[in-house]
Amino acid sequence: LLVLAAWGVQPANQPQPSVATTGSNPEATASTPSPSAVPDSGASSAAPAEVPEEQQFSLNDVAVFDDGLLIEIAGVVADKARKTDRGAEATNGEIVIASVRIENKTKEPYDAESVLIGAKYGNGQDAQIIIDKTDELKSGFTGTIKPKDEAIATVGFAVPVSELKKVTFIVDPNDDVHEAISFTGTVSRD
Repeated sequence: LLVLAAWGVQPANQPQPSVATTGSNPEATASTPSPSAVPDSGASSAAPAEVPEEQQFSLNDVAVFDDGLLIEIAGVVADKARKTDRGAEATNGEIVIASVRIENKTKEPYDAESVLIGAKYGNGQDAQIIIDKTDELKSGFTGTIKPKDEAIATVGFAVPVSELKKVTFIVDPNDDVHEAISFTGTVSRD
């Protein structure tokens, strides 16, 4: 169980995320106030409960920080848990699987090991992370991402099929430089 502590004041030179859509919408810039992380009392999510509105994106968006770090949900689908998966008992085995991609366009290696990924559905219900004994689904990233390189973490969360219209993935770089962001949208069935 990972629990976050509330953050203090952010440095003024902190990279600010902007959005680049994968569709035909123009690029928009988001201003980013200091986030306020609320410790998660449940074991369902390791990411902060609240993400400021300016840092909330759609599932089709790509969040790009000023320093060149890029985060997106590269793909997401609803599926059924396998017999070896744990965590989807409350949803009768109904899960969503997301591929979270981080591209490092900065000049420095990026330690992705501390990145936290969580999910919510409906009106903010925490989604339980899926523990996969086959290791196809991960709980996050491992290692360092070199400059001009990328990494993908494929994670699963227990989400009932009845709630696929609004699923939010929260990606918290969990560092002193980048703020938490979220991606919300409808998830299609496989």
